[in-house]
Amino acid sequence: MSKNINRAVNLTSYFISLPPALNIVAAIVVIGLLFGFVINIGHGITIQKSVVDGLMLLILPALLSCVIVKLMIRSMPFRRIAATALAGEVVYALAYAISLALSSLGVDQIWVQSVILIGSAIVFVLWYVIARFVFTLKYRSVLFAMIQLLLYLIFLMSNQALYTTNESFIGIAAKFYVSSFILLGSLVLFFAIINAPMKTNLGLSSTDAMSYVFSAWLYHNKDVEKAFDHVGEDARTIVSLMGFKRKDDTVFFVTPYVHYGPFGNLGGSEFSFLIADAIDAKYKSKTFVFHGTVTHDLNPVASSEMSKILAAFDASLKEAVFKDAKVSLSLGKSDECRAEALSFNDSAMIGLSRAPETTEDVNFGLGLAFIAEAEKKLRVGMVVDQHNAETGDITSFEPGSKVGFGYMDAIRDALSRNPQKKPLKIGVSFRSVDSGVLGKAGIKVAIFSSSPEYVVVLIDSNGVTPKFREQLEDDIKKLGKRTGHGFVVGIFTTDTHQTNMVRGVLNPLKEEENIRNAISEACAEALDDMQEAKFFADKQWFDIRVIGAKQSIEVISTINSIVAVSKIMLPLILLGGLLLLIAIATKL
Repeated sequence: MSKNINRAVNLTSYFISLPPALNIVAAIVVIGLLFGFVINIGHGITIQKSVVDGLMLLILPALLSCVIVKLMIRSMPFRRIAATALAGEVVYALAYAISLALSSLGVDQIWVQSVILIGSAIVFVLWYVIARFVFTLKYRSVLFAMIQLLLYLIFLMSNQALYTTNESFIGIAAKFYVSSFILLGSLVLFFAIINAPMKTNLGLSSTDAMSYVFSAWLYHNKDVEKAFDHVGEDARTIVSLMGFKRKDDTVFFVTPYVHYGPFGNLGGSEFSFLIADAIDAKYKSKTFVFHGTVTHDLNPVASSEMSKILAAFDASLKEAVFKDAKVSLSLGKSDECRAEALSFNDSAMIGLSRAPETTEDVNFGLGLAFIAEAEKKLRVGMVVDQHNAETGDITSFEPGSKVGFGYMDAIRDALSRNPQKKPLKIGVSFRSVDSGVLGKAGIKVAIFSSSPEYVVVLIDSNGVTPKFREQLEDDIKKLGKRTGHGFVVGIFTTDTHQTNMVRGVLNPLKEEENIRNAISEACAEALDDMQEAKFFADKQWFDIRVIGAKQSIEVISTINSIVAVSKIMLPLILLGGLLLLIAIATKL
């Protein structure tokens, strides 16, 4: 199963960030001018004529295509339009260069013309595909492809540097459009083939699904949540909470056992921020939202599902009675598996980690077993996946696995100890840092008066590299030594998928000096903020709609099947289309 997940996930590595629009436009101009000079080398043509050829054949039609498309869809970022025009310009330049080379070798004019027809057809299909999936235009995509082809054709015919004929413009235009629609027909046939598996299994065509994903990825549109809801299923899960009431405020630790995915602003991806923000706004509190022992099959189908978590939280708080408490810290271990149990009276938050070994998602069934094991000795056991060692291994820990038994033994070991109990004090500090791999919830630090004192560092990120985690721990322990405190450090991340937007789905926190400094400053501030607190803990079950285990497997398997079919069918169908295009082009 992990291999299937890896294959599906690796597709996201094809997403790239575009350079600024000005750089792309400059590339359009440079390629056009170079082409103008290249085609006139050895002909004694003036520089002025070379510049004119570059402008007429490539630069002007490309830039006019950009302007017209931008005027028609003003919300579209110009750099995406310009990048499409640049790609088309490169194809036209190659087609023009090949046609000139064939002409200089005395090849029949029919074949020379056919090369340009094929090039224009390829660009036509390129514009259609990008407009359909990247610009997410279902019907206007053909219109944009037709517009750019018309512009190139007008400038090609008016310049006559490459294309001289006695035919009427309408006759030539007909050739170009017929050629383009032949290749487009091949692409439509391919789409019909790849649509079948997903339509059969999930009731949604592959092309529509791809368009939804691009729309969400690039424009933060949530239309794809309708598809998630269509294929999703109802689930029952829990939210655990701990409250620390201080003199002037309340600090909440909240762990909803849902996964913060799939990406961007879809489903539960922003829950680590949104839940805390909603609670803080309502209760004037300071809230930490942790990553529960769950995996991707518990991704909520829509961000609106958050209301069910908040309702469960509110229900718990209605019955809340904050009591005096003592805090203690006990550490358990089994092989590489560790459990850090921070106990308050008859409840505890237990962080699980294998760092520096991969510390990844935990199947919810296994997570429930961990909670049940903890609650043999506790009233409320909040078991948290620290998710603090991203090594690039995309996996999850399942029931029956060696890691599952290791975590179970580590929990048992931690709770079997009898650590020193101290009156409860807590200090907190929040930080926001500008970083591409940090979510909106930023950095949150809490320090407890256990013996030794426990420092909770919660980072709203999609994991953290083992090396950077070690650096952060070392920084905090050095701070402790300087201030006379023997800190034990727990690094936690939320595993938010909010940051999974541009390239790939592995965006762990790495060595960033500004983040190191922010965490050190937050720890010092939290130390100064230490205050006595009373304690409350509870656990609530609630119903929520999620993508689901079966559907997650179905989606991954279907994607891999489509990719496998595409690798064979796409080249064959496009080759067939090109051969048909050549056969017809030589007869036109």
